[in-house]
Amino acid sequence: MDIRRIVLDNLKNRSKDEIKGFIQDAVDTKEENAIPGLGIIFEAAWEKMNDAEKNNMMDYVMRGIS
Repeated sequence: MDIRRIVLDNLKNRSKDEIKGFIQDAVDTKEENAIPGLGIIFEAAWEKMNDAEKNNMMDYVMRGIS
């Protein structure tokens, strides 16, 4: 079972608002089982970012953990 493929396939045909809702719901409910899905979304986005976008994302990450 490839969890990455399953998560991405489940989100593939969703609208931006639906995916935002999924992310927001995972953050709001703090459900442990949503963490892998959020990680997979982050990984998929990260792989498509150029260096400037990754630097911007790291600014957000650092703000979130400090």
